[in-house]
Amino acid sequence: MDLIEEQLLENSTELETDGTEPESIEEWESDETPFDADKIRIEQRMLSLKFMKELIDEDLMNLSPDFQRNRVWNEPRRKSLLIESLMLRIPIPAFYFYEDEDSILHVIDGLQRLHTINDFLNGKFKLKHLQYLHESCDNKTFKELENKHKQRIFMTQFSVNIIDARTPSQVKYDLFRRINTGGVSLNAQEIRNSIAKHSVRNFLKRLANSTEFKIATDNGVKDDRMGAQELVLRYVAFYIAYDFKTRALDYNKSDLEIFLDNAFEKLNKMDEIELSKFETCFKKAMKNAQILFGKKSFRKYNRININGKKKLINKSLFTSLSVILSYIDSELLKSISDKNLAFDKLVDLITENTQFSDCLTVGTNSVKNVLYNFCQTRILIEEILKDVE
Repeated sequence: MDLIEEQLLENSTELETDGTEPESIEEWESDETPFDADKIRIEQRMLSLKFMKELIDEDLMNLSPDFQRNRVWNEPRRKSLLIESLMLRIPIPAFYFYEDEDSILHVIDGLQRLHTINDFLNGKFKLKHLQYLHESCDNKTFKELENKHKQRIFMTQFSVNIIDARTPSQVKYDLFRRINTGGVSLNAQEIRNSIAKHSVRNFLKRLANSTEFKIATDNGVKDDRMGAQELVLRYVAFYIAYDFKTRALDYNKSDLEIFLDNAFEKLNKMDEIELSKFETCFKKAMKNAQILFGKKSFRKYNRININGKKKLINKSLFTSLSVILSYIDSELLKSISDKNLAFDKLVDLITENTQFSDCLTVGTNSVKNVLYNFCQTRILIEEILKDVE
């Protein structure tokens, strides 16, 4: 398997690819003002490897974020050449950390390198296929190295940039995306997760792994790259923004990432009681989706492909359906006698309404398409409920 195939496999979340290109030049223009440069708080330091090792051992530096599982370097030579660079006093790229309110450092850029160095110091691998020091250091663990090489490693000074917790939220996210250049680039949800409070991280993971979500999606969303957790965040963001009584949706920027960032910041400020309310609503929505659409929930079928290959989860359809279904009585839905009614009506809508079909696939983040999606989905649910009222 070559590198391109590995990256394609790694990025797979079993979600339908949505078109996020804006439909007009006006939609390219963001109303968001650039961040104030004076509010950026980044401290530049030189830290010794030995000191950073102490931070790791004292749990003052987080090397185990959820999004990094199974993504540490595995190639022996690649890891060995990094250690050889330290022994040869060859400078390596700077590290970027985020320091949270509890003074814990979270690695934003450089996690693979730190994992490798920490593993070597802990004796977890031997050096292999070195380029310059193969005669003296090949096949040795850290403890087996000569003292001069141990000393060079410990005395290595790293250039470190620490983003202060006081940096405004949107500035932080923008900075994280700009500096995220390491081994495997983090996606937007992985960046959010890297600075999430423990309660929020558990909340997103718990809902993404809930029985209700897995049944409703027919286990159709992997969470290796946090695809499932981003769907949960989408639900929360639009649930907050949608007024069920007035049908108004507070979404007006055509910038989904900023919209989700802002919702994530709200989550980070919530206590367990507030989070539990969202959990109850989310699980209700998933249960209702399963009642109405079964294993075909959140999938974009039309009359042409209805009997064809199983469709992937459509993120836009998931968002509007899940939010609106949060407000519907489950017992009412169970009373629908025709179990195919809801799915048939959704297929008819997607087949006959090309604007609705397109808004689920092309320019899905534009204000016009998001509003139309919610409007038509609401009408769909109301049409379904007419048969039981």
